[in-house]
Amino acid sequence: MANEPAWADPAFWAGAAPDEVLRALPPAGADAHKRRTAAVYRSVMHLLRHADPGERARLLALEAARFGRPDLAAAFTALPTSADAAYRQPSAAWRVAWATGRQADERLLAVLDRDGLQPVLGELDGRVVAVDTDSYGGVRARDVLSGERVAGFAAGHGARVVAVLDAVGAPLVLTGHERHGPDGLPDAGRYGDTVRAWHLRTGERAGAPLVVDRGRITTAASAEVDGRTVVVTGGWDGLVRSWDLAAGRELAEAAGGHSGWVVCVATAVVRGRPLAVTAGRDDCDVLVRDLLTTRPVGAPLAGHRAPVTAVATVTEDDGRVLAVTASEDTTARVWDLATGRRLGGPLAGHGGRVDAVTAARWGGRTLVVTGGRDRTVRAWDPVTGRQLADPFTGHHQPVEQVILAADAGRPVLVARAFDGLVRGWEPAARRRDGEAPADHDGTVTALAPACLDGRRLAVAGLLDGTVRGWEAADGPRAARTLTRHRGAVHAVTTAVVAGRTLVLSAGEDDVIRISDLATGGETAAPLDCPEAWPGALATAAVADGVRVLMGGRDGTVRVWDLASGEADGPPFTMGGRSVQVITSALVDGRTVLVTGHADHTVRRWDLTDRSPLGPAMAGHRRGVDGAVTAVVEGRPVAVTSAGHDRSLRVWDLTTGRPIGDALRGHRRRVSALAVTSRAGRALAVSGGEGSVRVWDLAALCEAAPPMPVPYGVRTLAAFPDGNLLLGFGDELALLTPTTP
Repeated sequence: MANEPAWADPAFWAGAAPDEVLRALPPAGADAHKRRTAAVYRSVMHLLRHADPGERARLLALEAARFGRPDLAAAFTALPTSADAAYRQPSAAWRVAWATGRQADERLLAVLDRDGLQPVLGELDGRVVAVDTDSYGGVRARDVLSGERVAGFAAGHGARVVAVLDAVGAPLVLTGHERHGPDGLPDAGRYGDTVRAWHLRTGERAGAPLVVDRGRITTAASAEVDGRTVVVTGGWDGLVRSWDLAAGRELAEAAGGHSGWVVCVATAVVRGRPLAVTAGRDDCDVLVRDLLTTRPVGAPLAGHRAPVTAVATVTEDDGRVLAVTASEDTTARVWDLATGRRLGGPLAGHGGRVDAVTAARWGGRTLVVTGGRDRTVRAWDPVTGRQLADPFTGHHQPVEQVILAADAGRPVLVARAFDGLVRGWEPAARRRDGEAPADHDGTVTALAPACLDGRRLAVAGLLDGTVRGWEAADGPRAARTLTRHRGAVHAVTTAVVAGRTLVLSAGEDDVIRISDLATGGETAAPLDCPEAWPGALATAAVADGVRVLMGGRDGTVRVWDLASGEADGPPFTMGGRSVQVITSALVDGRTVLVTGHADHTVRRWDLTDRSPLGPAMAGHRRGVDGAVTAVVEGRPVAVTSAGHDRSLRVWDLTTGRPIGDALRGHRRRVSALAVTSRAGRALAVSGGEGSVRVWDLAALCEAAPPMPVPYGVRTLAAFPDGNLLLGFGDELALLTPTTP
């Protein structure tokens, strides 16, 4: 227990080098409290390597709240951070009041960041490794749990990892090398592809190159047949090929029969006969072939209602060989390869298409592991069809590969997501042992602040079509449903009419629904938006009431009187492409609309006579999808963002001219925008991939240290008193000012 004081001290976590902290953390077999504490750090250790102590403290405070450790979150917030004094308003920073934990998983063992091109998972010397290539064709294998580089060699410029094969006695990595045309550019469609095999441990060549004259090799598997390594590949051309690796020659004629390119292959030996199991991009059925002749064996494995995405095989102790298939129909299915019969019912539970599957023997039983579009990993008993544990969470992109292996003698479940991040979990532990955070159901797509009887309330629109409201200070655990759309909610906003706080929401069902925040339930008939594809929603106060403003992807804006529900004139065309965001402001006594468009422009409109106010305001390099308004030192302004433009621009709404230079700081896409104030200063808040930033609109600079976040920011909602609702990944958090 000599290192107990070190790993238990938040200051040590924020100040020490990440590798030093990892060495001090308690092992996976520690008691539940220590494991939970260690998971807080491990969940973001890949983000801490390039952060300063202040950024580490803020990120770890948010993570502690997500893992149900408010005491630890408060300790991180209290740490002194000298770098913060460099900002104009350090007091404009936040502390975490609460955070949800939908993606928090205390079984977490490690997170490995993407370091090159898309990694492929495999095993080497009892370790789970991620194998990828750099831009110069160097192959690297890194230990998933420790992050240590354990192998590396040069495979040649342009190399990509096709597969990591568990060949007998010598794990192999296959690299693809698209051949180049006369212009020096790779073009597999015209000039073909070459696959080379390497001993992963030593980097030495294994066998001869496998050459195809046209198309790209997309997937591969191997088997040992009569003492030689046979590799089966699938490619863009929809053909399956079997190769003698040592000689680099095909064993039989390439076999077709697939719709689209070949997306998955697996091998097995059934009753002494080597088989290949394959599926194409648009195949609902799986084909079984003789590995040496590529001829069909028996009938296809038919039963999925949508294309198959992945396949795996496993041999049980009694010699029975199973195939497990995953599909876009959200299920996985288990088959007896000897008979071609389906065993049991579908493995159903994912909230979207299943993209990854593996199967293995562990502890005397067969386990199936799947990963999918819902960003979860699930473990199954293939006989009963039951899940053996809570879903494994943490990824915020679809899961594309899973592996169940023994690392240093213990079971480890590892998954790679679409963004290249690799996460590993301890499958035998419990997902959550500590205090449950303020959790919620569903992915939030839109947020809005509201005030009711002096209370701060939050309103959220969800991917499943529901609109919910809750007391902002308490968290969404007790949220109640206000209305439901058919399809995802695009936008929510609020307005006060005759003393009632109304919630307006636009969804994929092309209607705007209106509900009462105090009583719940809809208060009026929906506002119909046929063929407008509503994507932007706002309200505006005018002399005789409140108007509802809806910007559509058809380039129009529709206006309704909120009190009567009647249209206020016909739709009017804004002059630009799709209206992606809409807001309003009072300028010189008249209500002015501000619209952001897909053609990179911002436009101003007089709501009363519906006339444009000056020419379109240009400056962004992407479609404008964020806009808020504020009053800065008596001057009405608009703040706009444009996604991958990565910057904010401030506009004078009286003249339509830009104010100062663009506000820069985000390194990736800006995805959310809000406005608030602190100590009488107007502040803009922007969220993107990796951070939330706050800007002083008078000084046109960052006002406070950025707030790091572990997932991409989806949405922001700011209260007038400086409190901020933050939606990131599948999580929500309430951030409150560090000083009132």
